[in-house]
Amino acid sequence: MPRLRLSIMVCMILLILFTGTGFSAEKTPLTLDAAIQMALQENHYLKSRNLEVKSAVAERRASKGDLFPQLDAYAGYLRTSNPMLVIPMQEFGGEPPNFTRNHYRAGLSLILPLYEGGRRWHKVTASDLSTLIAEQQLSFSRQEIVANVTNTFNQVLSFKALEKAQKQVLDSLKKAQDDIRKRVDLGRAAPVELMKIETQVARQEQELIHARLAGLRARQGLASLLGKNPALLDEPEGQLKITTPELPVHDKITLETIIIQRPDIVKAQNELKLAANEIKLQEGYHLPDINLIGDYGQRTGSGLNDNEEVWSAGVNVKFNLYAGGQIKARVNQAEARYEAAQEQLEQLKLGAMTEIVQAEANIKEAGQRINMADKTIISARETYRIEELKYRLGASTITDSLLAQAAWFEATALKAEAVYELEKAVVDYRLACGTIEE
Repeated sequence: MPRLRLSIMVCMILLILFTGTGFSAEKTPLTLDAAIQMALQENHYLKSRNLEVKSAVAERRASKGDLFPQLDAYAGYLRTSNPMLVIPMQEFGGEPPNFTRNHYRAGLSLILPLYEGGRRWHKVTASDLSTLIAEQQLSFSRQEIVANVTNTFNQVLSFKALEKAQKQVLDSLKKAQDDIRKRVDLGRAAPVELMKIETQVARQEQELIHARLAGLRARQGLASLLGKNPALLDEPEGQLKITTPELPVHDKITLETIIIQRPDIVKAQNELKLAANEIKLQEGYHLPDINLIGDYGQRTGSGLNDNEEVWSAGVNVKFNLYAGGQIKARVNQAEARYEAAQEQLEQLKLGAMTEIVQAEANIKEAGQRINMADKTIISARETYRIEELKYRLGASTITDSLLAQAAWFEATALKAEAVYELEKAVVDYRLACGTIEE
């Protein structure tokens, strides 16, 4: 037995060595493109939208089935209180027919709709429009998911860079704090200076904690968008880049040309068509129903000895004379919904135009913040160089040099925030224009 256990352990070690993997596999870096593809496949909200499209397609097939003849098979049994004829008497003076209390019947029935005020066709049209609406909702949801994943992914990267910069600021401040504490002990600095730097250190510690917790929340939000457990999410990797698209001058006509391609606008237009179709459908109930009907079968009585072939064919016409005002009320309801759909479409267009204009303004503002941050970094870096040179020459203290270094790192953190805001504004602009997936 000891030899067997030793052999098993050797085999397991060799297997681990040759496969190159241990019991705990390292997580691979997660890129933005991989995150977007994962979200498009695994996001639960998108999965539900896909199922809604499948449901709409099935409903369309069902509505088209109403245009075809309806053929039914039937069978029945009837027992009467008094014996009744099974086969009616063909002629007077013939053989007496049989009487029975048990009656059986089986056959086929056919209904072929000839005219119903166009309601069947309007239902088919409604199902076609509903399918298009579901597909456009799916398309717009995809764009929203792409935008949210991109913004959240960039936010994770931004908080990682911010945490790094905040930690550098804190380290510099702590070094300055230690230096001032030594100077206070030697009587070369007043205690109030130590209190000031301690306040700065405490505030910076809070800033670092805030950056870490915000990064954790952003990572959890990203995992939710990807449909994954946060504990199983690979580490997001990448670098924020400064992207500034060309922003054309937009007038109202140009904006309408851009937004008319957005899936949510197209969806609202089809919803307006659906509301107009509903008016026609409800008005069709004022018109008559004309159906071609047919029936063929056999009937017999007890013992199944006597049976008769029976059939019938004809046209059935039904015309509503009075329904308590229900049809008129439904037409009025459909007309009100049509007007509401018109208002919603116009409001959606105005909202889309506002989103484009606001995104453009945010891009310009973020670009200006980056320019200001670059100037601040240059100034802070030069200040640090001067303070460091003065300290080496004995004309300044190490505290002044460390505080200047902290200001440099803080300016770097501000630029990281501005770069994220620019990237978010660019994503919002592309989403507003309906080009986020291009």
